[in-house]
Parts: sequence; C-alpha cells; structure tokens
Amino acid sequence: MKSNPTEVIFLWHMHQPSYHKPETSYYFLPWTRLHAVKDYYGMAHLVDKFDKVKVTFNFSGILLEQLIDYAENKAKDYYGILTLKSPKYLTKKERDFIIDRFFSVNFERFIRTNRRYLQLHYKKTAKKRFSFQDILDLQVIFNLSWFHPYTVKEDKNLRAIVRKEKNYTADDKHYIMRKQYNIISKIIPLYKKLFEEKRIELSLTPYTHPIMPLIYDTDILKDFPYLKRPSLRFSYPQDCVWHLEKSHNIFREIFGEKIRGSWPSEGSISEEVAKVYFDKRFKWIGADEAILFKSLTTEFVSYDLIKNQRHLIYRPYNFRGLNIFFRDRNLSDAISFIYQSWDDSVFAANDFLEHCKRIHYHTQNILKKRAIVIIMDGENAWEYYNNNGVGFLETIYTALENSNILVSNTPSGFLKDYHAKSLERLTSGSWINADFGVWIGSYKNNHNWYILRRIRDQIDKVKDKEKRNKLLEYFYIIEGSDWNWWNTFEDITGDFRELFLSYVYEIYKILGKKIPSYIIGR
Repeated sequence: MKSNPTEVIFLWHMHQPSYHKPETSYYFLPWTRLHAVKDYYGMAHLVDKFDKVKVTFNFSGILLEQLIDYAENKAKDYYGILTLKSPKYLTKKERDFIIDRFFSVNFERFIRTNRRYLQLHYKKTAKKRFSFQDILDLQVIFNLSWFHPYTVKEDKNLRAIVRKEKNYTADDKHYIMRKQYNIISKIIPLYKKLFEEKRIELSLTPYTHPIMPLIYDTDILKDFPYLKRPSLRFSYPQDCVWHLEKSHNIFREIFGEKIRGSWPSEGSISEEVAKVYFDKRFKWIGADEAILFKSLTTEFVSYDLIKNQRHLIYRPYNFRGLNIFFRDRNLSDAISFIYQSWDDSVFAANDFLEHCKRIHYHTQNILKKRAIVIIMDGENAWEYYNNNGVGFLETIYTALENSNILVSNTPSGFLKDYHAKSLERLTSGSWINADFGVWIGSYKNNHNWYILRRIRDQIDKVKDKEKRNKLLEYFYIIEGSDWNWWNTFEDITGDFRELFLSYVYEIYKILGKKIPSYIIGR
C-alpha cells in the first residue's frame, strides 16, 4: 500500500533584541538593519520563487517593531550614521570605530574572497594608517556585504558597484544606503503577500525574547540541582502573559490576524508556561526533541532507551490541549552548524534530503502521518554558507516541490484533520542541553537575576500609573534573554552589557534613586 508523503516543516526563527538606548535617538547597533537587508528580505524572497513550498517564519515582537521603525520612520543606527559621514570629517574616535567594527562579517565568505576587503583587513592587523579612500572603501564594502545575493543579481547599479572592487565614491555609498532602506520597506509587504496567499505561516516569540519558565519562576531550577539558583527568587507569571499578548497585538496590527503558533524564546518551556499558551488560545508551539525524550522517560523506561526511538519525534503531541511539535535536533543543527562548512552547497542540500528520505522509509509503516520538523535560527546561519545559502535552500525547495515522498507544510497545515497523541507530562528545558544553563546558574547571570528582582521590588512600590508604565516598558526589555546569553558566550565588545545597563540606569533615574553599588561596582 502506498504511504502518504512525509511532511517537512521548516520554522525559520528571526529575532534581534532592542538596540536602542533610552537616552539616544538612534540605534546603538546595526544588526536589525543589516539582517533585514540580507536575511529577513532574502529568506522571504527565496520562498516567493517557489509556488508550492510552504514554510513558517517566526518573529519576536520587538524585532517587528524595529523593522517597522526602519521602514516607516527611516530610523538610524550608529553604524549607518558613520557610514554616511565623509571620511574627511570623521573624528579619530569615529575612524577607529569604523576600522574596528566594519570587518564584522564572516571572514572566510566575505573578507578572504574580496581582494580589497582582505587588503584592508591586513592593513588593520598591521596597524597601518588608513587613508581617506581606505575608509571610504571600507564603509562601502562592509555595507555591500550585507545585501542578499538576489538583490545584487536584480540591481544593475549594485552589480556595477561590486565590479568596481575599490576606489569607491560617495555616490556609491549613498546609493547603497538608499537601497538598503528601499529593501527594508519591502519586507513587511512581502511577508503579508505570502501570508495572505497561504504560502507561509507566521508564528511569534514572546515580545523581548524572555526565557519564559525563568520569568514564571526561577525556582524551576529545583528540577536542575546542578544549576545554582539566584540568591533572590524571581517569579512573575503575569509577565509571561504580558510578553505573549504584546507580541500578539503587534502581529495582529501588522498582519490583521491572530497568530496561533509560537516558538518560545530559545525553545524554553515548562508545564506552567504551556498552560499560559493554552489559556491564550495558542494552537501549537515548538520545542526540542530532548524535551520529548525527557517527558517520556519513566522509572521503567530510561532516557537512553527513549532517545534511540527516533520515530517518536516525527509527530506532534498534545499536552493538555496544546499541540507541541518537537524539532529534529540532528537535522536542525546540521543546517545551523555543519553544512555551512561544506564547499559544495548542492551536495550538502542533497545530503540533508537523503536523511529526510531515510526517515520517510523508516517511519512510513509506523506513522500514518509524519512530520520532520526543522526549527532553527533563520538569520545568523547563512553568512557562513557560500552565497548566503542560496544554492543550499534552492536545492531543498526545488526537491520538495518535485518529490513524491517529501512535501513541505506548516504546523497549522499539518494539524488539519490530525488528532495528536496525548502527552502525559512535559518536562522543562530549552533547545540547548534541555536545561536553562545558558541564562542562569553562573555568577554573572545570577547577578542579573538579582538586579531584576531588586528593580522589580522598587517598581512595584510606584503608585503613579504613567511613571509605573514607563518603568515596566524598560523592565520588560531587560527581561529579554540576550543579555544573559552574551554573558555566557563572551560579549568581547561589551556592547550587550552596555545596552542592558543603559536600561537599568534609566530605570533608576526615573525612580529618582541612586544606582546601587552592586551594579556600578561591577
């Protein structure tokens, strides 16, 4: 008997934290602008070229707000401001900043392959003096590197600028920046078009990307005795509700429909947070396969035995009314971290497809309906690929359009006429090690949780509604996960710590209180 095709669900997750300092009118860092030009636009434009491919795009609410700000208000960031400034009028501090920061691209894919960029990089490492033309070329090449290959291919002026290779002009630079903002203005309309045509599903992440189980209650670490708890308990379930509602309202204002699915920040989940999603009438969420394996483990069936039953992850489960899709960690991480190093992108894509085919043949007689779920960062992986991953993704999408045994779908599409198997319990954890160790447990991160609790105690005493709302607006930003992520993964620039503290300082300024020594003393 012929089996149904195995469905492949791609969820591309997009997120950037708030890069805006409270005291400035521009963004401190440029990553929303640059990823918008290269990835948020490019990933949707790529899907638009395939009539039968369906994928899911997941956005955090705070990222969408920044995209709207760039598109509608022509928002500026410090890197863009320095880009537009003539090298002749840069201060020494600004020149040094450009020389230090405008090589922030993948070395192998963008610097080594560009003779002029490589020459400028050698000049930097040798600490040689940069001429005005060197600075201008660096301003141009850095920003030029952040266009998606489709954009360059479709724009003759960009192609002409690329062919020049060096000795760029101010006109070249200004054209590049105008083109970036032109691309950004097309992003939301493109996603709206694909959404209305039902070619993509949109899902959300809570507003500032908080680790929801930790926001709900840091005492969840009782389940992880090897992680040290903060000295003060932090427990604000109502904030979990706020972050979900805030993102939902942003999506509804932009796209006009209620969003029914979510990739919780970093795939972080617990039974309590799952109930928050259910109460807010979400239809599905995503999580990592290890969460499923832990949830199915009993005193009679070990984790090691469960995790070797790979077919278990190729269907969603229903936990107390909420459907949960568990990502294939091996394949998701292969795209995120492994295939990028393969010189032949098409060969890498076919390797991925062969894995999918093997899963199909292995599970076709076990599960009547199957889903291979790929959930991963949709923006940061591609700069490590040749040609920004275009050949890799085009090969996969083309195969899915033409295959008899594999077909693309979305979570909501899969759930139509499907009754998910019940999951009796849901263990807590994230996509990394099935715990929360990246965001809590270390000295630096526990200190941040201590700061949050002390600040919240002060905010809760404020009676003036307008003042309290402004304080909470800033507080929700510092509840985001990025600040602790970069404590763990070595923020060598100090940028993320600076952003975090800018909101802490502003909160104390509004409170009219002196900044405590345990903050400024670090």
